Amino acid sequence: MFSRASLARCVPIALLVGTLLSLVNQGSLIFAGTATAVTWVRVVVNFLVPFCVSSAGFYSCRRAMRH
Repeated sequence: MFSRASLARCVPIALLVGTLLSLVNQGSLIFAGTATAVTWVRVVVNFLVPFCVSSAGFYSCRRAMRH
């Protein structure tokens, strides 16, 4: 999950998708200045989920190529 090859592919995906999800789902609270600790936890999750999904896809593809 944290190999150089995995990070090189999965981090940019997580940054792009996480930013878009955060803007869509939490943007109004952030820009209004009313974001709470719960809001920021949700923002972190918005980045973790696409990272985990893209990592799983990366490794399933790698495993399929070996077989």
